[in-house]
Amino acid sequence: MRTKLTAVPALAALAAIAATLAAVAAAGPVAAKQRVEIQIKEGAPFVLTPLTAGAIKPDTGSATFCCWTLRSIMRDGQAIDINNPRWTLTGRLGTIEGRNQIGWVDVPDGWAVFTGTWKVIRGTGAYAGLSGGGRVAGVQLANGNTKVQFQGFLSPK
Repeated sequence: MRTKLTAVPALAALAAIAATLAAVAAAGPVAAKQRVEIQIKEGAPFVLTPLTAGAIKPDTGSATFCCWTLRSIMRDGQAIDINNPRWTLTGRLGTIEGRNQIGWVDVPDGWAVFTGTWKVIRGTGAYAGLSGGGRVAGVQLANGNTKVQFQGFLSPK
C-alpha cells in the first residue's frame, strides 16, 4: 500500500523548524567562554595566561588570600581539611576577586596537597563584569611555600 505525501505534514515540520530557529535567534548571541590558567608561586607574581582566544589578555601581579574557614572531615579513613578562602589578584589590567572550595591532605615530610574549585565573585578594569570558575590544585612544600594552579573558564556576565 502506498501513502501519499501531503503538503500539510511537510508544512508543519517546516513551521516547527522555523519556530525553533526564531527562538534561538531571539535569545541573542551566547557569550564566549575563554579558557584561562592562573599560576601562583610563593614570593612571585601571579601569572594569568589565556589558553584560548578571546577578550582576556595575559596579566601578572600580586595575589592575596584571606578569610580562611576550616573544618575537618574523614573520607575513607583519610583526614581532609576543607577551606574556602577568598582571594584577590591585582594585576596591570585590573583586579579579580574570587573564592575557593578546597580540600587539603597532608603527605610525608611536612608537605600537603590540595584540590578543589574556584569561582569569580567580581572584577574591576578589564575584569569588570566577568563570571566563571573552574578547578584548582596545588602543593604546600615543607618550608611553607605554596604553588597553585587554577584552570577554568571566564566569560562576560
